[in-house]
Amino acid sequence: MNPIRIPPPSDAELDALLARRYHDTTPEFEARWVALKRELRNPPVSRRTPWLVWLSALTVGAAALALLVSQPRHDAPGALDAGVPPAFAELFAMDAVLTRGTALLDGENRDALLHLPVESQTRN
Repeated sequence: MNPIRIPPPSDAELDALLARRYHDTTPEFEARWVALKRELRNPPVSRRTPWLVWLSALTVGAAALALLVSQPRHDAPGALDAGVPPAFAELFAMDAVLTRGTALLDGENRDALLHLPVESQTRN
């Protein structure tokens, strides 16, 4: 079987091909590419907005922290305070004892306590 012979391009066709800025593209693609390049040439959006957002967030955070620090701490009233029912005094006392154990709520501390040896205590 003989291969199909394609005639070589003429000089005018070669000149037209080499003169094109975009090779192997359609005119529609070239038009879209030119439009995209024009769009990309527009000046970038101002970067002042994120800086302003971070500054305002930092200011609000500092104000909230200052508000929390400036608030006086209210400890649970003692059992000797006048006008406190005995049931509430007992609850406040239990709360004061239990708040010392908040370090045990940490996961690492719980795991460490699970691996401590336990000595059995016999009741007489």
